[in-house]
Amino acid sequence: MHMSAQRIRSLALSLVPVLAVVALTGALLASDPRVARAGVGNVTVRVVGANDGREVEDGSLAGTGRFTAVGAITDKGKALAYRTKKGALIILRFVTVGEKGTITFVVRIDTILATSRWTITSATKAYKGLHGKGTERENAQYTISTLTGSVFR
Repeated sequence: MHMSAQRIRSLALSLVPVLAVVALTGALLASDPRVARAGVGNVTVRVVGANDGREVEDGSLAGTGRFTAVGAITDKGKALAYRTKKGALIILRFVTVGEKGTITFVVRIDTILATSRWTITSATKAYKGLHGKGTERENAQYTISTLTGSVFR
């Protein structure tokens, strides 16, 4: 099938409005906070009050508090802290439930080497497919955990 140049031009011009509508719809959806997905870059997450003073070692709930995330993730909400202790290793699992979704951060604290690293192990809604890693530090009373690092897809 052979098309004339005029027919090709006519077809191309008829597609312009369709492509414009598709581009505009995509831009509007991306700017809608209910649809927009978490970005890529640096993040700081503060978990406050999730240590209820329970020194659990079996992975059960250690406390409930609040979290605030700024940077590539901006959200706030409830934080659940689960604690496991295996020898010199303490594992904290923070399940943060925000307005845009849930993110689970796992912090591995080596008490001999004095290192504390976190990773994202799962994420839902706007955070689905999000990965991340960084370091964790706590205040002297272990009532505030600050996770700093980066997130990526």
